[in-house]
Amino acid sequence: MNYKDLLILRLSNLTEWKNEKEMIIPSGMVIDWQECSFHTCEFFGDGRHKLRGYYENGDKGWEADYKNDRIHGRSDGWYKNGNKHWEYEYQNNLRHGRAICWCESGDIYTEEEYVDGGLGERTK
Repeated sequence: MNYKDLLILRLSNLTEWKNEKEMIIPSGMVIDWQECSFHTCEFFGDGRHKLRGYYENGDKGWEADYKNDRIHGRSDGWYKNGNKHWEYEYQNNLRHGRAICWCESGDIYTEEEYVDGGLGERTK
C-alpha cells in the first residue's frame, strides 16, 4: 500500500482509529511478517509514516518507519511471547547499519552490519 493510498484512506470515512494519531488499516491491505490481527499507520508529514502490526491481544508484532513509500529508518519485530525478534536499520529501502535477530528464547542468533543493502560484516 503506497503513501497516496494511505492518505486517501485516512481522509475517507471508512477509517477506524486506534488512537488519536493511528488509523487502523483494513485487513488484507498490508503484507504481514508476524501473522498480526490488525495494522495501523501513523502519519508524521513530509511523506513520513510508521506502519505497525498488532497481535490479537494488542501487543505489537512489528513496526517500520517509511518515507516516500520506502522503508527508511528503523524496523523492529517481536515474537508473540513479547521477546524481540529483529531490529534493522534502513535507508531508502535498503538495509543500512546494524541488523540483529533474536531467537524466540531471547538469545541473539545473528548480528550483522549492512552498507547500502549489502552485507558488510557479520559480527555473530
